[in-house]
Amino acid sequence: MTSMRKKHSCSRVRETILLLGVIVSLLIPTGFIQAQSITLNLKDAPLKEVLKAVEKQTDYTFVYNNNLVNANKTVTVNISKADIKTTMTAVLKNTGYEYKIVEKQIVISPSNLFDEKNIEAVTSKNAPTGAVQQEIVEVKGKILSSKDSQPIIGAYVMIDDTKKGTSTDLDGNYTIKVPRGTKRLVISCLGYQKKEIEFNSANLSALKIILIDEATQYLNEIVVQGYGATTIKDATGSVSRLTTKEIETVPMGSSVQSMLQGRAAGVNVMIQSASPTSPVSVTIRGVSTLSSSGTQPLWVIDGVPDYSSNTSGDITNTLFNLNLSDIESIDILKDASATAIYGSRAANGVVMITTKRGVKGQAPTVDVNIKSGFQKVNSNNLKTLNVDQYKYFTETLIRQRVNVDGSIGYNEKFYIDETEFLKIKTSQWTPDMLKFRSDAYMSGNTDWWEEMTQTAMTNQVDLSVRGGTETTNYYLSFGYTDITGVVKGGKSNLYNGRMNFETLVGKSVKIGLTLYGSTRVANNKDNLLKSIPRFRPDFDAFNPDGSINIIPLNTTIENPYITYYNRNDGVGKVLNGTAFFELKLLQGLKFRSAGTINYSNSTSDIFNKKGTQGYASSYNSRTLSNFENSTQVWDNTINYAAVMGKHDIVAVVGQSIETFNAKSQTATGSGFPDEDVLTNINSASTVGASSDAYGSALASFFARANYKYLNRYLVTATFRADGSSKFGPNNRWGYFPSGAVAWIISEEGFMKDFSDKIPYLKLRASLGKSGSQNLGYYDWMTTLSAAPYTEQPGIKPYNLGNPDLQWESSTLLDVGLDFGLLKERIRGTIGYYSKQVDNLIYTGSVPTNSSFQTINQNVGSITNSGWEFEIRGDLIKKRNMTLELGFNIATNSSIVNKLDGVQKEIVMPYYYEWVKLVEGGKLGDWFGYKSAGRYFATNEEIYALKKTNPTTGAQLNYRTAREVAGDPYIIDQDGDGVITKTDRVVLGNFNPKFYGGFNVAFTYGNLYASAVFTYSYGAKRMWNQTYSAVTAGSSTYNAYNNLLESWNFNQNPEAILPRIGLSATYNGLSDFFIHDASFIRLNALNVNYRLPKSWFNNKFLSNVDLTFQVSNLFTITKYPGFDPQGNFGSTDMAKSYVVGTRTSQELIGIGSGVDYSAYPSSTTFNMGVKLTFK
Repeated sequence: MTSMRKKHSCSRVRETILLLGVIVSLLIPTGFIQAQSITLNLKDAPLKEVLKAVEKQTDYTFVYNNNLVNANKTVTVNISKADIKTTMTAVLKNTGYEYKIVEKQIVISPSNLFDEKNIEAVTSKNAPTGAVQQEIVEVKGKILSSKDSQPIIGAYVMIDDTKKGTSTDLDGNYTIKVPRGTKRLVISCLGYQKKEIEFNSANLSALKIILIDEATQYLNEIVVQGYGATTIKDATGSVSRLTTKEIETVPMGSSVQSMLQGRAAGVNVMIQSASPTSPVSVTIRGVSTLSSSGTQPLWVIDGVPDYSSNTSGDITNTLFNLNLSDIESIDILKDASATAIYGSRAANGVVMITTKRGVKGQAPTVDVNIKSGFQKVNSNNLKTLNVDQYKYFTETLIRQRVNVDGSIGYNEKFYIDETEFLKIKTSQWTPDMLKFRSDAYMSGNTDWWEEMTQTAMTNQVDLSVRGGTETTNYYLSFGYTDITGVVKGGKSNLYNGRMNFETLVGKSVKIGLTLYGSTRVANNKDNLLKSIPRFRPDFDAFNPDGSINIIPLNTTIENPYITYYNRNDGVGKVLNGTAFFELKLLQGLKFRSAGTINYSNSTSDIFNKKGTQGYASSYNSRTLSNFENSTQVWDNTINYAAVMGKHDIVAVVGQSIETFNAKSQTATGSGFPDEDVLTNINSASTVGASSDAYGSALASFFARANYKYLNRYLVTATFRADGSSKFGPNNRWGYFPSGAVAWIISEEGFMKDFSDKIPYLKLRASLGKSGSQNLGYYDWMTTLSAAPYTEQPGIKPYNLGNPDLQWESSTLLDVGLDFGLLKERIRGTIGYYSKQVDNLIYTGSVPTNSSFQTINQNVGSITNSGWEFEIRGDLIKKRNMTLELGFNIATNSSIVNKLDGVQKEIVMPYYYEWVKLVEGGKLGDWFGYKSAGRYFATNEEIYALKKTNPTTGAQLNYRTAREVAGDPYIIDQDGDGVITKTDRVVLGNFNPKFYGGFNVAFTYGNLYASAVFTYSYGAKRMWNQTYSAVTAGSSTYNAYNNLLESWNFNQNPEAILPRIGLSATYNGLSDFFIHDASFIRLNALNVNYRLPKSWFNNKFLSNVDLTFQVSNLFTITKYPGFDPQGNFGSTDMAKSYVVGTRTSQELIGIGSGVDYSAYPSSTTFNMGVKLTFK
C-alpha cells in the first residue's frame, strides 16, 4: 500500500487558523472547503509524478496498492484551471484505473476490480482441471479501526494473495464476490497492520465487522550505536532516543546539551547560566571520575567523537554552535553493551547525534525557518537595595560592627568620623552615638540593574535543502543567529552550515562527504553581571555634562560605565569534514573507510581601561590570544549481516586512529599611553608573551557481534582495545570487553493469548567494561620548564610524572525490562544498574623530602548504583486527535569504596573543609555544623555554654572569641563543650535523591502542542553568595534585599539569616547556608499550527507552520537563590587539599553544588514561521 504523503487513511482536514502573538489562540472552523483549480501540462510523465503535482495544488492525498497500480505508467495530460473531478478523469484516461474521492483522499484502483469476469478468472484458476465451476459468494461487511471503532476509508479487501478485490467506501463498507474455494481474505490499509481472515462458511459472520490495528512503528525505530545501528526491539542495551519531532519542539536558544533536560531517564542536566555559551553539566548515571573535566559523556556526531571543552565562553564549542534544525535524532547509550564499543571514552555514557540526510528518490525539499524572540531575566525576587535601603543597611551594620569590635575597621572609615569616635570611645558610649561623615553618601539615585541591562533579543534564520535521486541523496543547510546580550552592548552572531552527501558508484561502491562549519563573533559583556549587585546606588552614572561620573578612589569601586566601554571581543571558527568510501564485497559483507579532520580556531582581544579592574586601578591592560586545535580520525570497518533460517547475525570489526594537536599564543601589555591607540602592543610599558603546544594519540581495535535466534533470543558481544599516549609505555593499552543477552518474551508461544494486552516484553542484561583517560597529556612523564638566571638560559623540574598510572575502568552491570502494553499504546522500561569505577586518577602526596608536592596516582574506587523508570502512553489516539503522556525518573547513589589509605579532602571555596571523600561515605556529602535551628538570642546565652580549662582555669570559647548574639547556635556533637572540627556532621548531599521529567503532547487536526517538565528532589546546595555576604560584614558595596532578613535588622533568633559579620572560622559552614534545591520546572512549551493547504494556491509552497515557544516558563521551588540548578562555580574557583597541601587539581562535579548567584536564569519567548517548498 502506498500513500503519496505520510498520512493515515482516516485523517481529515478540519482546521483552523492560528493567531500567534503574546497569546496564542485557536479558532477551529469545521468543514472548511475551498474550491481549487488545477493546471497540468505533462507529457509521458510517470503516474506517480502526475499525482504529486495534483497534491501540490490541492489538499487531496492519494492512496493506492502497489500490487494493483503501476505508479510508473506514463500519462499525458494538458488541462488548465480544472476542478478535481475533471482533472482525475483526464489523468486516468486510458490507464485502466479509476478513482474514488473519499473526503480529502483519492483511492486509485484498477477499473475492472469489481468485474465479474475477474472473479470468474480467479475461480477457474483455483479449480482443479475438469472440476465443476465453484459457487461465488457475495460478502458484505465493514472495516473499523480497533482503537476507536471508526470506519477505515480506502482499505483494500483482497482475495488470497491475488490482485483481485475491492476497497471500502466513505463509511468503511465493502462488498466483494468471493469464490467458495478461497482460503482467506487479506485486508490492508496504509497506516494499519495487515490482517488475514480465513474464508469458510463457518467464519462468514466474522467478515461483517472487521477490526484492524494501527501499524506499530515504535519497535522498528532505528537506534544508532557505535559503528552501526539496530532497532529498539533488537537492542540488548539501555538506550534512550529523541526523535525529530521532539527536537523540533525545543525552544530557540537551546543547545544540544541543554535540550536533554527531563527527556531521558538517568540523564541529569544542569545549565550554569542563561549565557549562550554557558557550560552545561551532563551526567549519565552519576559521576565516574574525580576530575570535573571528565564527568561529561562522549558526544559522537555522525560517527565522529567530539572533544569540545565545557568551559564558559568557549566560542568554538561544537555542542554550543550545532544547529538543532540539522539534527535527525539523538540516541543516549547508557550501559556497557551499548557503550563498550567506544572503550576508553565511554565511562560516562555516549550521546549519538545523527544529522539529517537526503531521501532517495525525493524531489528537492526546501525549508525556511525564521524565529524571533526575547529573554526575560528571572531573579526569584532578589533585587539590589535602593538608596534608602542601602543607607539603612550600611548604617545598621557599621554601628553593630563597631560595637562588637570596639574599633573602626578599614571599610568603616569611609563612613564614620574617626576623630569624633575617639572622643566618645569610653565605657559609656553606645552605637547610637556614632557620627557619620558628611561625605559618607552621595546624592545620586541609580538602579544599576535597570541601567546596565536590556531585553535580550534573538533572531534566527535556518535554510535547508534535501532530496535525492535513485543513486544520490543530499542535505544542505545554512543558519544565522543574532543574539543581543542581557548586558547592554553584549552581542553574539553565529553562522553555521552543513553539507551531507552520499552517492552510489555502480552497484557496489558508495562514497560520501560531510562538511560542517561555524563562525561565532562575540562581544561579551556578561562579566558585568556579577558586579552589578555591588554597585552603590547613591551615585549617578553620568555627570551633568554627560561625561562618565568618575568615583573617588577611596570608594574601592568603579563606575560600571567605564567597564562597559572595555573590549572583550572573540571570534571562533570551526571546520569539520568527513569523507567515506564503502565497498560491497559480497552479499551482506561490506568494507567502509572514513577519514575525518576537525579544526577549530579562536582569537580574543580583551582591553580593560584604566580604573575598571576593581579598586579603581591606575593602569590599563590588553590581552591578545590565539588558540587552535585539530583532530584527525581514520576509521576502517568491515560489516557483515546475514539471515540463515532461524538465525540472524550482524557483526563489525574495525580499527581506528586518532591524533589531537593544540597550540596557543598569548600576548599581554599594560600601561598604554593612549587608550585609543592600541595598534602596537609593544607601546605598553609592560609587555609579556607566552605560547604552548601539546597533543595526544589514540589507536584502537574493536569488534562487535549481534546474534538473534527465532526472533526472540538475543546475544551481543563487544570488545575494544585502546592504546593512549597519555599513559606510560607499560600501561598504554586498555582492554574493554562486554556482553549482553536479551529474551523477547512476547515472541514465545505461551504469550499468544496475551498478545493484545502485552504485545512486547523483553528482559535484558549486560555486563562489561568501559574506561576513562581523563588526565593531562603528559602526566606519565616528568616535565621540565625554563628557568633563566642572570640572563642565562636554564631549566628546572616542573611536574613529577607517574609512568605507572593505569586506566580508570568502569565495570557496569545493567538489568532491564522493556515493555509495550495494550497494543503498544503504553511503552516503557524499568532497569537497575551498578557501576564500579576502579583506579580513580587523582592528585596524591609525595614524600616530604621531595622537591615536588603532588603527583597523579590511582587512588581508589567508587560505585554508582540506581534505578531508572521510563514510560510513555497514548491516552487518546483518534484520527484527528492524540494525547501522549511521558514520565521518567531515576535514582543514583555514589559510594566511595576505597581510597588506598590516602586521605582526601576536597574543599571550595577559600579552602573551607566543606566536602571530603571518606571511605564508605557518599560522593557529594556536605560537611559542616548542625545548628539548633536558631541563633543565639543574647550574649549571656553564649557565656553560659563556655567551659573552664581545668588546668589553667581560663574560660574556653564555645566557638570563637568574637561570638555574639545573632550567630548560629551550633550543636556540640561530641559534648566536650567546645566547637571544633570533630563536631562537623553530614548536612546533606549536593546530588538529588531522584530526578527526571515528564511531558505531554497533544494534537488536534493541524494543531500540535507539547510541554516538557523537569524535576529534582533532595539535592542540597550551598548558597555561597549569601554566605560570603554574611561573613564579610560591612563594606562599601551594595547587596541583595534578602540580607535585610538577617538577625541584624530584627534581632529575631529565628530570622532567615544569621548576623551579618559573624565570626566564621576555618570550619565555618553551617546548615543555615545549605538549602533544599528541589524543584519542578516547565522547561519547554511548544505550540505549532500548520495552516490548511487550501489557503494557498501555489504549486511550490507545500506547508506553512506557525510556532510559539517558551523555555523555563516557571519554576516551583523553595530554594532562595536565582536558580536551584544554575550558577555553579567553574573549576578555577575550586581547590583541593592533599595532606594539607593546596593544589590546582580540578574537582568532581562539586562545582554544581555551590551557587554563586552570578547570572540569573531567564525565560525565553519566541515565535516563528516555517515554510516548506516542494
